[in-house]
Amino acid sequence: MRIDLSLTEWHHAVQTGLLRMVVSSASQLNHASTYKRTWDKRLQEEVTGAAAEIAVAKSVGAFCIGSVNTFHRVPDVIGGTEVRATQREDGCLIVRDNDADDRRYVLVTGEAPNLRIAGYLYGHEAKQPQWLRNPHGHREACIVTGK
Repeated sequence: MRIDLSLTEWHHAVQTGLLRMVVSSASQLNHASTYKRTWDKRLQEEVTGAAAEIAVAKSVGAFCIGSVNTFHRVPDVIGGTEVRATQREDGCLIVRDNDADDRRYVLVTGEAPNLRIAGYLYGHEAKQPQWLRNPHGHREACIVTGK
């Protein structure tokens, strides 16, 4: 499903991504601690994630607040939904061992403002042995491909 963000929604994504990065940096957090990222890359990934959350909320007619530093405590979007985003159109859904089994994990691909909701799985569905990978040698995760 294609979702196109409006200029206002895109602005909200940029501001949310920037706020997340500033707050995380001030708290000395780099939540993707399994690899080193430049500030530019971190900002790009934060904005991509925030835009994806807005796209998922928009797809169900909801408003996305854009929470900050609520890791694992509060779902990204209403209805117990977590959003995973990548700019890669051929990207994969990544679910880690500390992710909740009962939440939906939605994969959003593409570059904002034009995004695509690729699909979803519940945590317990994604955490199957056949999906377990460690492609970068840092931390195992269940990586589900669309193939």
